[in-house]
Amino acid sequence: MRTMADLSNTLFFVALGAYIAAMVAAFFAMAFTRVAVDGRMAPTVTGRRMGVTVTVLAATGLAAHVGSVVARGVAADRVPWANMYEYSSVMALVAVAGGLLVVQWRMGFGHLMGFVLAAAVLMMSAGAMLFVPAGPTVPALESYWLKIHVTAMVSASAIFILAAVATVLYLARDAGERRLADRSGQRYTAGTVGAASIDVTEREHAPAAVSSPLELRRVLSPVWFVVAPAAFFFVWGLMKYDVVRGTSMAPVGALLGVAAWYALPYLPPAAQLDNLAYRITAFALPIFTFAIVCGAIWAEEAWGRYWGWDPKETGSFFTWVLYAAYLHARATYGWRGRRAAWVGLSAFVALMVTYFAVNLVVVGLHSYAT
Repeated sequence: MRTMADLSNTLFFVALGAYIAAMVAAFFAMAFTRVAVDGRMAPTVTGRRMGVTVTVLAATGLAAHVGSVVARGVAADRVPWANMYEYSSVMALVAVAGGLLVVQWRMGFGHLMGFVLAAAVLMMSAGAMLFVPAGPTVPALESYWLKIHVTAMVSASAIFILAAVATVLYLARDAGERRLADRSGQRYTAGTVGAASIDVTEREHAPAAVSSPLELRRVLSPVWFVVAPAAFFFVWGLMKYDVVRGTSMAPVGALLGVAAWYALPYLPPAAQLDNLAYRITAFALPIFTFAIVCGAIWAEEAWGRYWGWDPKETGSFFTWVLYAAYLHARATYGWRGRRAAWVGLSAFVALMVTYFAVNLVVVGLHSYAT
C-alpha cells in the first residue's frame, strides 16, 4: 500500500499545480476580454484560447485530484476523509467540480472560475500543511457513520465555498454599481433583489453601473481591495500558526484583492451574483442539516447522548443558525442585498473557524479529527 500512498501524494501535487495554472490562465483570459459600454463581453482570440486552456487545466487537475483521493482510500483501506488533510483535499475537489459543472457550465459564469480555483488552492495548501501519512483511523471513527456524516459535511462545506466566493464578489460589484448610480443621480435597485425576481419598475430604473462596467475600477479605490484581504490572511495565519506565517500569507490576500479589483468589469451584474450565492446556499443548507443530524445520531451511538455542546457541535450549530438566518433574511424585504450577504459571509467565517480553530486549538471530543 506504500506505493498507493506515494501515488496519492504525487497526484495531489499534480492537481494543485494544475489548479494554480488554471487560476492564472483564468485571470489572463479576463485580461484578453473586451468589455463594451453596454456591459457585453467579447473575448479576443487569445482570450478565447485562454478560456479553453482554463477548462482543460482545471479538468486535468480534477482528474488527478480524483485519482489522488481514490489512491489515498486504497492505501488507508477506508474512506479518504478521516483527517484534516484528507478532508481539506476532498473539500477542494468538490468545490472545483461544482465550479466547473454549476458555475461555469450550468450558470455560464466562466469568469468566476479563477476565484473558485483560488479558493480550492488555498484549501489544498492548508491541507498540505496538515499532512499525515495514510493509515487506519482512531477507534472512535471506526463506524459506518463516518461514510455518511462526513461525506455530507464535506459536500456541504465545499458548496458553501462556492457561495462565499459569489458573496464576496457580489459585495465588491454591488459597491461599485451603487457608487456609479450615486454619481449619475440614478436610483439603484439591481443589487437589492431577494429570492423574488426584479419587477418591471426596477428594470426601468437600472443603475448606470450596468451600462458602464469599465467605470467600476475608477469609482472604487484598489486600496481597500489590498488592505482588507491582506489583513484577513494575516489574522488567519496568525491564528493557525504564528506571526511569521501570518506575515507570509498577507501578500497572498493582497494579490487576490488586486485580482478582484481588476475583475470588477468582467463580473456578472451584482443581482446575478446575489442570486447565485442564494441558490448555492439554499442547495447546501439541507445537506449541512442532514450532516448535523447524522452526527447527532452517531454521537448517541458513540457517547450515549445526541447532543452535548462539545466545541465542534456548538460551532456547527452556530454556523447552521447563521446560514438559516441568511436564507430568512433573503425572504425579508428589509434585509435583502448587502445586509443578507454579510450574514451569509459571517456564516462562512463561522464554518471555517469551526473547521480550523476548533480542530486545531480547542480541546474537545472531536480533537481526534487532527
